[in-house]
Amino acid sequence: MSIDRTNFLFIAGALAAGGVGGWAYRDHDAGAARMALANATPPPKASETTPPGPIAVNVVDSRLLSAPVCDDSQGTPEECPTVGPSDEGVCANVVLKRCQDFKAAFAPKVATQAVACLRALRPNERCDPARVNQCGHLALMAACPAATPPLKAQLQSATGSEAPTVTLALDTSAPVSLVGAACESILKRCGSNPLNPTLGDCRQTLAGLNDVGRASMVECASTHCTDRGLYACEAVLKPQAVASVDGSR
Repeated sequence: MSIDRTNFLFIAGALAAGGVGGWAYRDHDAGAARMALANATPPPKASETTPPGPIAVNVVDSRLLSAPVCDDSQGTPEECPTVGPSDEGVCANVVLKRCQDFKAAFAPKVATQAVACLRALRPNERCDPARVNQCGHLALMAACPAATPPLKAQLQSATGSEAPTVTLALDTSAPVSLVGAACESILKRCGSNPLNPTLGDCRQTLAGLNDVGRASMVECASTHCTDRGLYACEAVLKPQAVASVDGSR
């Protein structure tokens, strides 16, 4: 097939013009796309607001909800025991003296338990001050626990990769109980000696005392922090306090 020179040049020119036009068209589309991207509004950044501060939350202790009600305010102690006639010349009538102390210093239910323990002692045990005092101590250890300040909690929201946290602490703004105030007085006056009573032991010991017994305990334990301590100060009363108890019962 033969193509003359004139036709060849015409065809070549047409092809060249088409190539340039196609390139110009593609370049125009690319430029338009770049301009559209440049003028587009950037997407909003993720919120960087500061997380809220601690949030107060209510604390519900299921153990307290299910615990039986404990009340030491009810009870009537029996008559105090004495030593038998055959022991009167052998030992002092310590069991009667301490029984009267327990009645004067303990809450009604606690005193009832302590006196019942004394009455169950054998004749030779009633002459043993350690065994007699143990009846009072065991009754105090079985007393209803002293009420503690309620717990309060704060929820701290998560920050970054950290998990949210809940902080529990005793509500120090709550009114201090009589037992708590008495123990604070004892510990403050005794100082930081490691042999001094702990707060937990103090609260349990004082929980079963009445107003008279608690005041006497504060005076005794604060004066004899290390040489006597809580145990030897249990129901140690002044004579006028014991005089209020009818020793004939």
